[in-house]
Amino acid sequence: MTIVLRLLAATLCVSALACAEPRASTGDPPPAATTNPPEHPGDTAGPASEGPLTAEPELPVAGNLHYLEIVLGDAQPDDPLPMIVAIHGLGDDPENFGHLLETFQEPARLILPRGLDPRDAGGWSWFPLRARDPDVAALATSIDRAGDEIAKGIEVLVVERPTLGKPVVTGFSQGGMLSFAIAVDHPELVSAALPVGGWLPPPLLPTGSAPADAPTIVAFHGTDDTAVRHEPTMQSIAQLVERGWHVTLKSYTGVGHVITPEIHRDLTDGLVDAIRKTTSKTKTHKKAG
Repeated sequence: MTIVLRLLAATLCVSALACAEPRASTGDPPPAATTNPPEHPGDTAGPASEGPLTAEPELPVAGNLHYLEIVLGDAQPDDPLPMIVAIHGLGDDPENFGHLLETFQEPARLILPRGLDPRDAGGWSWFPLRARDPDVAALATSIDRAGDEIAKGIEVLVVERPTLGKPVVTGFSQGGMLSFAIAVDHPELVSAALPVGGWLPPPLLPTGSAPADAPTIVAFHGTDDTAVRHEPTMQSIAQLVERGWHVTLKSYTGVGHVITPEIHRDLTDGLVDAIRKTTSKTKTHKKAG
């Protein structure tokens, strides 16, 4: 895969950063297997690293959004490509979260936005509250604010980078919550959302029916997730379906707040399907025109 940092006009080798808090492994080889990490206060994602800390690269900016761009498959940076926007969780960073798709074979442009706020414990955060916080209204406001910033950045990137069809958005934990929020708040912007370990708090549920061009949403969630609980996600999805949204929940029995090999495989398959559909629609529209 080709990594593009356009403001630096250079190629960067992506390496995982060791953080003060443990991160859940993506589970896809390498490494060969994954086990759930011990529970801890933060929401985590991405493969663990035992290497030394490395300095973060200077990242380009779209709107107010810093991001890392990786070209997947055998594509070139300036090829017209479908876009995948992958949003990391609390305490993670774009470089580490990018390993989630390092074996992805489909040609695509992977955009890895960086959280809005640095954390003293390492990594970045999108908003200060967690899914377990009792102030759901404040949590929803924080998610909505961060989702709007990411959406503005996506709008800029779609114009600046040669893009086929509407972007596909995915993410883990905080990134999963933001994937939900972007899909329902900006349905015209994305073709699909694939949140992992995410939740859409009730204040963010749309009040009206889904628009005709609403993105497809496929959510992945462990039944034993204690950081972002499974049941509230089920309830939010049920209400979205009642309003006409195309939402599917894939539940994983006994799985906590981690991306297991099975989830990773299903997520990868879902991303492949999503970008193939948006690419196919784009080609069909061009032929019709």
